[in-house]
Amino acid sequence: MEMSSEPQPPATPSKERCAVCGSEIPELGVYCPNCGAIRTSMQGKPLPYAPSRMRFGWMPYQQPIKTPIRPVFKAIAAGLMISLIIWVVVAFIALIYGVGIVAPDIQDDVLGTFRLFVAVPYLVFFASLSGNALLAYYMFLIAAITASLAWVFITSAKGFVAELSMKAKAREHTPLFEICALMFATFFLNFVIIIVTGAAESGTPGSNETVSQMLFSLANASVWEEIVVRVLFIGVPLIFIDMVRHTTRKDWYAYVLGGKFKIGVPETVLIIFSASMFGLAHYLGGWGEWKIPAAGIAGVAFGYLFLKFGLAASIMLHFTFDYLSMPAEVFSADLTLVLEILLLLWLAAGAVFTGYYVVRITEFLTRQRFWEEAPLPSPAAVTFAGPSVHPGPAPFHAQPEGQYPQPGPTYQPVYPQPQAYDPTRGFVCPACGNLEARWVNGRFQCLRCGHLS
Repeated sequence: MEMSSEPQPPATPSKERCAVCGSEIPELGVYCPNCGAIRTSMQGKPLPYAPSRMRFGWMPYQQPIKTPIRPVFKAIAAGLMISLIIWVVVAFIALIYGVGIVAPDIQDDVLGTFRLFVAVPYLVFFASLSGNALLAYYMFLIAAITASLAWVFITSAKGFVAELSMKAKAREHTPLFEICALMFATFFLNFVIIIVTGAAESGTPGSNETVSQMLFSLANASVWEEIVVRVLFIGVPLIFIDMVRHTTRKDWYAYVLGGKFKIGVPETVLIIFSASMFGLAHYLGGWGEWKIPAAGIAGVAFGYLFLKFGLAASIMLHFTFDYLSMPAEVFSADLTLVLEILLLLWLAAGAVFTGYYVVRITEFLTRQRFWEEAPLPSPAAVTFAGPSVHPGPAPFHAQPEGQYPQPGPTYQPVYPQPQAYDPTRGFVCPACGNLEARWVNGRFQCLRCGHLS
């Protein structure tokens, strides 16, 4: 503190300006009177003590440091999702390329007769197709998968980019994101079931099929099984349930195409029922007992996508599962090694996403949310227009580590007494809490904010 026995003129602003806000700093001031930053010429030099309340009072706002774990995980998950999307595109190319393999075999009657069925859960066959009728049906399957892929990409394009850049809202995902995440989680759970039950040592139905037969049967499973299970056991019953609830949708086609349904108790029951029928149908169709829980878990994912996004989303997830190995079958066996490496990475992602969906299901059942990201505090909206209207600091209180109190909207003096001089501490500016002053015409003038006391 500087004091003299004779009155001194007020401090004249120097040409030096604050490097932070551009305000002029008084000649003898150490801090900017506007934002409190240390003047450039004093950086690196011994500075007078600034009390803790000034460090917390109205310093420029600093956001708490966020843990990097979540962004790192999201970045890794985004990369794995992109790898899956690329592989699905390659599988789709194999589907289109396979038309030149399957169509001639249909016309030459190599594939024979195909029978349409309904799973109740026994397979009830009701129609037989061959020749041109079978070729037309196969073209319908190709068109349905193509339309589903296009719909997923178009509706997810903008939002998926935001999800990859970590700018999307939590728990609000695009169809493409949910398809990838459910693919990872379901694949991981199926892998666990296969390991636990020893199903890897047993054969699977259709393992002796030709490439042409696999191209046709897997395309048929991706589309027809979604129609006869998801539409028949979820969409159609919802028509009658909504009639009873007097909530029948105006877009009646939604009960066939799915999408935008609120998932409540009836919808949950239908998802579980359809998934059970789906698993039993695979077992009765020739698979081992392990296929009941494996296909049932996949059926839950398909039913969820059908209700939330629509039939196109469930078809695409089904296609992703069934056509994983087809690029290697159609193009080159060398792709098998690439697929095996990707499967290991997807398994790791599946373990994490399984935990994620367990939390989501728990939240749905308990109506509570867990692991919420705490919103960051926003800085107070304050306009700095010079010392005369600068907001004073809020009274200092000890804060928990990581929390930063914000400035109050109005001036609240730290020392409301008219006397700025405390015999036990010396000068303390009642406006900003600074400890530096000069004597001007019988009054103390703060060297930080210019306040006269």
